[in-house]
Amino acid sequence: MIETPVLIVGGGPVGLSLAGELGWRGLPCTLLETRTAPTEHPKATLLGARSMEYFRRWGITDDIYRAALPPEVNYFITFSSRLAGHELYRITSPSIRQTIERPPEVMARWRELQWSPFYKTQIGQQALEPVLWRFAQSQSGVSLRHGWRFESFEEDDSGITSIATDLASGASHRIRSRWLVACDGGTSSIRRTLGIRYNGRGKMRANVSFYFRSKEFLAIHGKGLGNLYFVFAPDSFGVFTAIDGNELWSFQYYFLDHSKSTEAIDARDVLTRAVGRPFSFEICASTQWHHHQSVARQWRSEGGRVFLAGDSAHLFVPTGGVGMNTGIGDAMDLGWKLAAFEAGQAGERLLDSYEIERKPIAVRNSVVSANNSDKIDMVMDEVPPEIDEDGPTGEAARARIIPRIRWMSRQFNSAGLHLGYRYIDSPVVAADGSPEPPDDPAQVVPSTWPGSRAPHAWLTADQSLRGASTLDWFGRDWVLVGASDTTGDTAAPARAAIDAAYRVHAVELRHHTLPSPAHDRLYERRWVLVRPDGHVAWRGDALPESARSLIEQVLGHSPRH
Repeated sequence: MIETPVLIVGGGPVGLSLAGELGWRGLPCTLLETRTAPTEHPKATLLGARSMEYFRRWGITDDIYRAALPPEVNYFITFSSRLAGHELYRITSPSIRQTIERPPEVMARWRELQWSPFYKTQIGQQALEPVLWRFAQSQSGVSLRHGWRFESFEEDDSGITSIATDLASGASHRIRSRWLVACDGGTSSIRRTLGIRYNGRGKMRANVSFYFRSKEFLAIHGKGLGNLYFVFAPDSFGVFTAIDGNELWSFQYYFLDHSKSTEAIDARDVLTRAVGRPFSFEICASTQWHHHQSVARQWRSEGGRVFLAGDSAHLFVPTGGVGMNTGIGDAMDLGWKLAAFEAGQAGERLLDSYEIERKPIAVRNSVVSANNSDKIDMVMDEVPPEIDEDGPTGEAARARIIPRIRWMSRQFNSAGLHLGYRYIDSPVVAADGSPEPPDDPAQVVPSTWPGSRAPHAWLTADQSLRGASTLDWFGRDWVLVGASDTTGDTAAPARAAIDAAYRVHAVELRHHTLPSPAHDRLYERRWVLVRPDGHVAWRGDALPESARSLIEQVLGHSPRH
């Protein structure tokens, strides 16, 4: 019998992130994954700023950058008739180097860099997984069992008994855990065993992805190295994605006609038409798949010992690059809560809050992503057949479609989607009755409104990624942030009362003071209580008279209703 506090099934980015987070917080866990190596297929290709903020706590962002697109290359998205044909529109974003160094002209050009130390990072799942794998493996108490197949489980009042097979030896093993987390994807056997269905629009448009190797690709189209290349030729709708910026690429071939079969597609014909001229390439993999907007009806078993996370809890359209990032957010939320509960610091309501907090975010993000896909499909469906022609007819066709592309492309300004989510009506967040800030996918309204991500602000003159951010205060511990004028002794008794209320539950509260009135204005209240995941639990201009009742609530010790 193998014994572990937490059993994680699935070793993709979400499962590895959860294992890393639990290990980083000192909670042992075991992860099962049938694969013995990282995935070879770059299913997801973008890390949002919030995910990078989480990984900054672990100290692995440099490793991620080394595995991503070349640091000197500006990210850009092109929209063309055919890739080697007429360019219709282009969006440019900062390079990794510009994101790291953040010179004034870069900060002035891209407002997104004001809201976070990070921007979008283009990295294929096949390159990200090894980084997460190495980090999780380096954490004491984390056992990664690759080459193991999860078979079944039974839940009782005190835990889970699972059966798994070591594929190398064929031996069957029983695993006893107090918790089981399903990170086993959209076809999750654990979710199906629990009888939990998806809600939402469900299966949408069909697609075929071609993952290919070609050293000629960059030269043949002449558009330069970007991260996404959309093709708007009516017989070749789709998008090319840079995987390593050198010779690995993918093409998602879109099927606007739902009656058209995705079977027996000739890769050479598709890729040649999409580029607009023949070129040499080698197909590494072909995948048939569908867009989805699906969210699991519930994220926890009736017995309370099994949780869903990542694709087992939600399936996305890839437009916007939010699916994997939402799953990483699931892992970080569940990770600190399980660790706090297992350490005897938190109550059951903290575990209840996982689904209450994360499910609405999955609904929000999946709906926005599906709507983005609808906009792309609508514009593609309006493309005139003469789009790639030379001469007046082609020029007129392009002139008609470019404004539509410009309108549709606003969806790629998605900082608010990644950074602006907040936990509403959570039982472990103390609402203050103030109006909720705007939730705009395109921009962030920094706020300490309870449930929001605590705002980023630089604490030093060095505003490159080498500098210190307020976000660096948050990670392992609970933090009480005070305004710049709260350093005197007048608040000492109230601070001591909060410290004492936390110590009842063996929690050490950390204190930080904002350095300037400008920081005070950003944080909006004189006192802001921030959770280990960097989200605001409470705020006020005066410390609470009843510190104990507040701490009981935010640690989940309040009675369950």
